[in-house]
Amino acid sequence: MRESNLRSEVMRLLVTLTFSGCLLSTALTQAVDKLEYNLQGEVVRLQGQLLESGDPASLLLLHRNNKIQKLSSENVLTRTKDATSFRFVSRDQMISSLREEFGEEFRIHQTSHYLVCFNTTPEYARWVATLMERLHRGFFAYWDKRRAAIDVPAHPLVVVIHKDQKSFLEHVDGDLGESAEFIPGYYNQESNRVNLYDLSLLTERQANLIRQGSRPGNATQQIRRVLDHPTAERNVATVIHEGTHQLCFNCGMMRRLSFTPLWLSEGMAIYFETPDLNNPKGWFAIGRVNRYNLSYFQRLDQQNELPDLEALICSDELFRTGQTVRAAYAYAWALNFYLQQTRPQQYREFVKMQRLHLPLKEQTQQQRKSMFVEAFGGNLAGLEQAMRQYLRRL
Repeated sequence: MRESNLRSEVMRLLVTLTFSGCLLSTALTQAVDKLEYNLQGEVVRLQGQLLESGDPASLLLLHRNNKIQKLSSENVLTRTKDATSFRFVSRDQMISSLREEFGEEFRIHQTSHYLVCFNTTPEYARWVATLMERLHRGFFAYWDKRRAAIDVPAHPLVVVIHKDQKSFLEHVDGDLGESAEFIPGYYNQESNRVNLYDLSLLTERQANLIRQGSRPGNATQQIRRVLDHPTAERNVATVIHEGTHQLCFNCGMMRRLSFTPLWLSEGMAIYFETPDLNNPKGWFAIGRVNRYNLSYFQRLDQQNELPDLEALICSDELFRTGQTVRAAYAYAWALNFYLQQTRPQQYREFVKMQRLHLPLKEQTQQQRKSMFVEAFGGNLAGLEQAMRQYLRRL
């Protein structure tokens, strides 16, 4: 398809999605939706705010705790509206709900923008909370400087931290299935939570010190143990990576349960995540060169084994295949880094398009390519060559 036709195609898509986006933005001012729903033969009553869905077979119900529930349209028995307006729960109500859900083993640490639910040591939970708040400040300062139209979330974001992998697996198995044991943390778009566990096992190591009659040390000493542990880089990167996802889907940049291209969402999170273990908290600046992914990308480049750029932007399949997933993440970081460094205005316009995606509505490969070409031009081979040359100099 010629570039002029691609431009027409993306404009048609944007008009359609803009109309849909307006419907979503006004939905939250409407009344409460009440449903009777057939759940495996039992009639249950649900209430919340129905969001527009791009899948006719599914409804999306936003609950007052900011969770989104996917429902089968054919199982909805009745649907009415209440006279009252939809409102999210208060901070205190959210805390009470978390305590009821997780029980006495977990405690709550509050910050300006987060509720951290944890069964780790308090020092580790406070360290994660500090990282999240530092990310929050940096994220909005970064995009404000680039004149991105985003909003600070009006309600506290929830982060759940587990003391070890066993605790983590007990709580997240339903989300991740068999892959859970290989994942140290993730952001769930339905629950809107970040779920993590402490790779450094600080809680277990502190307990061992106490059993041996030693003191665990002050907060600074304890976090130094985290940052001196062999897992430190991965630990810091996971916290920032998943926190970036959570912010992207709560500031109006990306819409939860929409088909945002993985090269963009994952590459952006890696762009933000790069650890700095010389810093007392383990992370300091946004956009530093990610040496781990740069090294892998350069090796693939030298061996002429880089994935195809068009395959990366037109489909998420490279991220879902074991043989190509590592290369896909490295390429996603490289592409985000290159575009943000050399084409910031075009990158910003492309990011702006993502909020127009309708939840649960898949985009065709041609639609995905059209949006990319609309922002960055149709000479993909030239862009790829320029990117490779740029990254060779780093």
